[in-house]
Amino acid sequence: MSLKVRLLIIFGLAAASLWALFPRTVVERVKRNGEFVYDTVKRVPLKKGLDLQGGMHLSLEIDESKGSVGNKTEAIERALKVVRTRIDEFGVAEPLVQKAGNDRIIVELPGIDDPRRAQDVVQKSAFLEFQITDETQALEKALPRLDALLKGRDVGAAGVGAEPKKDSIAGAAGLQSLLTADTSKKADSAKTDTAAALLTGGAGAFSRLIQQGQMPGEYYVAQKDVDLLTRYLALPEVVNVLPPGKVVRWSGDTVSLGNSIYRAIYVLDAKPIITGEFLTDAKPNNSPQDGNIVQFTFNNVGARRFRNETSRHVQDYMAIVLDQRVMGRPPVIQSAIGSSGQITMGGKDLQAAQDLALVLRAGSLPVPLKVAEVRQIGASLGQDSIQKGITAGLIAIALVVFIMIGYYRFAGVLAVAGLALYILYTLAALAGFGAVLTLPGLAGFILSIGIAVDA
Repeated sequence: MSLKVRLLIIFGLAAASLWALFPRTVVERVKRNGEFVYDTVKRVPLKKGLDLQGGMHLSLEIDESKGSVGNKTEAIERALKVVRTRIDEFGVAEPLVQKAGNDRIIVELPGIDDPRRAQDVVQKSAFLEFQITDETQALEKALPRLDALLKGRDVGAAGVGAEPKKDSIAGAAGLQSLLTADTSKKADSAKTDTAAALLTGGAGAFSRLIQQGQMPGEYYVAQKDVDLLTRYLALPEVVNVLPPGKVVRWSGDTVSLGNSIYRAIYVLDAKPIITGEFLTDAKPNNSPQDGNIVQFTFNNVGARRFRNETSRHVQDYMAIVLDQRVMGRPPVIQSAIGSSGQITMGGKDLQAAQDLALVLRAGSLPVPLKVAEVRQIGASLGQDSIQKGITAGLIAIALVVFIMIGYYRFAGVLAVAGLALYILYTLAALAGFGAVLTLPGLAGFILSIGIAVDA
């Protein structure tokens, strides 16, 4: 190979390396004045690791406690795409999202200032369902069997199976007096009176824990009884007694009635009228009537289905369920609904609405994920130490160049040129493979430079 061809190859590789290291202009979600907006920023392809700038390390794996997964490899690949989309929307500069082995996802978020929020965004399943509340009083009909089944049962809570105290029955009656009858749809008065009498005076282990709500399928549970009722509902025997074709879902919010705090529980049709798979967009907003909300839009197929289903359920109540939690109170369907709607945040702040819109846009996780490991990592070197280190490195390089050229003359010039090309090629290769610079990696790179000088 002639010298000319060799020089062309060397300079061609040098030009390609410089291009690989040149800062790129990319569009990212960045935080400006407390809000995330899309903006163009310049990014050097080389990424700094968590030990250089601090941040959060997450290790996620499939949560098989919620059901077995057939093809783990395919499931983790699909989950990886969803997690990566969410992180890109989250607004973190230079994140790392990659698969580890066949069943884990590693997420590194440099410079993150709210680790709990980031973990919630990454881990949330975001499975959205629209379900009609029960109109058949199915739970009331099953109460005698449930009470008989749970009589004397001990599920690990003090007082289980004991006779209800008088003040608990009085409190139930007090709750009924606090509940107003001002609802958009009036239930049959006779049925409502019967249910109220049954539920407020119930002495059974199950019936004494729930109180009739203001709409079909709605019940209230005192906050102190939520854990106990949750354990009851998890018993296989109770699941078998619950009405077929119905599901029980907790509300995500609590409500204050008088001097007590309650949580709503809803009996819903098991089959949703539509799910979030048809969503095309979701964005946060603020409404004078409802506070912070998330507005969503369906695609054409979803809009047709939503319109058809809601037209069949006019004057019924529709619960919006996210990850098996009812969001807000189910509204009454006044007329057929088309391609859009909204989710009320129940008094939560705008950031919560932004995060919910983010995960809805990214789509639901194909499998539930659990956090196997989480670490909050502080930067090993402060900014001042990094600047001093860069200065010391430049001085050291200048001294090496001066000594080599001063002692070896032309051979030293060639050696310095070869060393510069070695550094350039190595950094370009790291950038091309998306490598992350860490303190151990930098130490190894500097050691290799020293070995190259010695050679």
